[in-house]
Amino acid sequence: MSGAEPQSVAIIGAGPRGLSVLERLVALAAERTTGPDIVVHLIDPYPPGAGIVWRTDQPESLLMNTTIAEQTIFPDASCEFLGPDAAPTGPSMAEWYRSQGGTEPVDATFPSRSLYGRYLRDAYALISDRAPDSVEIVEHPTRVESVIDLPPVEVPGHAEQTPDTPPAQVVRCEDGTTIVAAAVVLAVGHIPSAQNEERARLAAYAHRTGGLYLPQGLPAEAPVAEVRPGSRVIVRGMGLNYFDLQTLFTHERGGRYVPDAPGELRYLPSGAEPCLFLGSRRGIPYRSKPITREHPRSFEPLRFFTKENIALLANLDDLDEGHRAHARFNDQLWPLILADLRFAYYRTLSRLRPEVFDGDPGQLREAIVEAVSRHLTRRTWQETHPDAEAGSAQHPSEAARPGRVTHEALAWAEIEETLVPDPAHRKSLHQLLNPLDGLEFSSREPGVPGSLHDWMVDFLRTDLHSSLAGPEGSPEKALFTVLWQARLLLKELIVAGHIDPVSVDMEICGWFENFVSGICDGPPPQRIAELLALAEAGIVRFIGPNMRIDANEEPESIAEDTLPQVFRVTSAAVSGEITGSVVIDAASPTNSVTRAADVLINGMLERGQLAAARLTLDDGRQTMLNGLAVTPRPYRTIDAEGNPHPRRFALSLQLSSVQWGLAIAANPNSNATTLCDSHAAAEAILDLI
Repeated sequence: MSGAEPQSVAIIGAGPRGLSVLERLVALAAERTTGPDIVVHLIDPYPPGAGIVWRTDQPESLLMNTTIAEQTIFPDASCEFLGPDAAPTGPSMAEWYRSQGGTEPVDATFPSRSLYGRYLRDAYALISDRAPDSVEIVEHPTRVESVIDLPPVEVPGHAEQTPDTPPAQVVRCEDGTTIVAAAVVLAVGHIPSAQNEERARLAAYAHRTGGLYLPQGLPAEAPVAEVRPGSRVIVRGMGLNYFDLQTLFTHERGGRYVPDAPGELRYLPSGAEPCLFLGSRRGIPYRSKPITREHPRSFEPLRFFTKENIALLANLDDLDEGHRAHARFNDQLWPLILADLRFAYYRTLSRLRPEVFDGDPGQLREAIVEAVSRHLTRRTWQETHPDAEAGSAQHPSEAARPGRVTHEALAWAEIEETLVPDPAHRKSLHQLLNPLDGLEFSSREPGVPGSLHDWMVDFLRTDLHSSLAGPEGSPEKALFTVLWQARLLLKELIVAGHIDPVSVDMEICGWFENFVSGICDGPPPQRIAELLALAEAGIVRFIGPNMRIDANEEPESIAEDTLPQVFRVTSAAVSGEITGSVVIDAASPTNSVTRAADVLINGMLERGQLAAARLTLDDGRQTMLNGLAVTPRPYRTIDAEGNPHPRRFALSLQLSSVQWGLAIAANPNSNATTLCDSHAAAEAILDLI
């Protein structure tokens, strides 16, 4: 330790993002030969590394929806701040897993959440062991209630502070701990969200009538024990939170899944399960992840949505030169992604089912290539921004307005219809995402004409077997690899400022995010197999799309559920109604700082220390974004007056105003954005102290 007064750094939130900042602080501090000692305060009520989401004491049956090979906390040679010749800084999850004796294929195995938590726990131990003598790490298992800026004062024995000296920050914790910090990092991750009016009404109605309402939140933390065996439970949302609930209500209550038909399961009930009625806006779960023998990046490279083509559209020679180009997603980038999707689908279909083509499938590929060539030559930056020079001298929005919309040539539709005469084999992306759109059902009962149940069982079975076949064995799952790679490139382009911010908000976040999530962010195939088994066992029934929950004016108790059936749910696509005593909102909470029900973030917003980001639209109007207002990387926070705080940084999900896809963990060998963010923040902190 040096003789200088130690400087304190407070990292609020010790999950993966906070852990990544700690790793960078420790690594960079070990390289320094001068400077004061550092005390790093890790503040989180849950264990460092795992945090609340990846707690090691949660049931082993709760799975991640990403594979072992897709996680790391340590930078590698792909990271721009290390360089290609850098030595590994620590093990990826795959390397750690193998070192622990794991034998499952890392690219095809979806691990338990607690296993990932153990990796993060061990990563924290490794980082702590590597800390030089100049760095002390102090854990605080508590919550932060407030962060307050101290006014500059003259302290005897210390250098006099000037008005320009950045003030110290007082971090006040729930357990009474007070920390005076030279720098603060907000890495709070998922935070509670205030209920909207409709959800608050449901909660109040349930309390008043004797029903039960469970709001949005982490299923592993939800009071699911309050749901009695036999209860009729209405579940709104069929995403990843639902599949956690499904596990907690079946496997964790003594039920068993046993092998049945190839790739399928049969459910043996314990008698402790509730009866689950599932619905959502689309009425179907996200498509399950395909089983891949290799990482999705290595399956089939993007042919059209490439940096080279994007640079051509944006009138740049090289997107990596630091220039800012503002491409529009709908008008310029989506046609390239669409071309890659079509190419992958029909290439796979022609290999697996050549008999469905009435002619040479190569004609479709030629049509795609021709359409892309036409798009690249006609959709140059000059054409899409004809008034750019005049606009730049008038209003910024004028210089970034979209060009005319590119319409598909009629030749594509004609060639597709000619070569693939059966519409069932043509790929409709709308149909892929919304297969229930336009359908109507006369019953929810199995085995009767017009049954939603039978349609859903067929749908789930088809999706399951496509996932087990993988991208090489299913044209639909070949689309997964395209969208997976396209999302990574889009994330990179957004961080670099190459996509117009209005386009990011209105187009990428407006529709494409839901589209890609529906295909890429689903559960492991095992979960679909379990859902199929539960449907056939009568434990699960389906509500239909665009479900509506109302009060049941004449509630009754039924034999297996002693609670009154106070809720009534309907779907415009299905005849009849369903009643239940319990409603669970299984959709993920909206990650919006303006709806934060978190003492720390809400308090800092109210005091003006933080501000929600605003976006100026093309017509000059402003709209509020979900994330915080921050500077460019290293992402210093900006207050309500528009002033950056020199010693306060934000990472994690609250960066949604400047990044996209923040819930995705750092991938190995990908120059991961989250690792670059942590490095930049750590560098800035050490430069300050």
